[in-house]
Amino acid sequence: MRRVTLLLGIVIGFLVACSPVPILFDRDLVAQAISLQLRQNQEKLATPLKLSDRLTWSVDRVNVTDSESLTIQDLSAYHLQGTYRLTIDLPTGTKTRHNQPFDLYLQGQKEGKSWRLARYFASKTETEPSWKTYLIVPEDWE
Repeated sequence: MRRVTLLLGIVIGFLVACSPVPILFDRDLVAQAISLQLRQNQEKLATPLKLSDRLTWSVDRVNVTDSESLTIQDLSAYHLQGTYRLTIDLPTGTKTRHNQPFDLYLQGQKEGKSWRLARYFASKTETEPSWKTYLIVPEDWE
């Protein structure tokens, strides 16, 4: 009986060691990446819509539901999906939206000290994916 238990323990150990382990991301880092992406989208829309006032918002309650590792520009990266809570300050008051979906790519840097938001831009002439990356500056740096 001891041999069966020992053998079963070894088999379970190998199965656990070989199974994919979900990567846990710092929620503040992901919230800052989401906020950077929102800010970039706002800037892109501000000119054609002639928006002079900048919206202010906060991102919290980040929940990463799916992560996939990949390589972007020869560096390790992750495709993250999940939800967050968005609170927007409007002239008419504060609006909160729960469970807003996000889909973003984070790229770790070689030195391991910083992260970049990676955004894919389709090109009609290029056969390879075209990525642009943006440094995620922690809020306490600003």
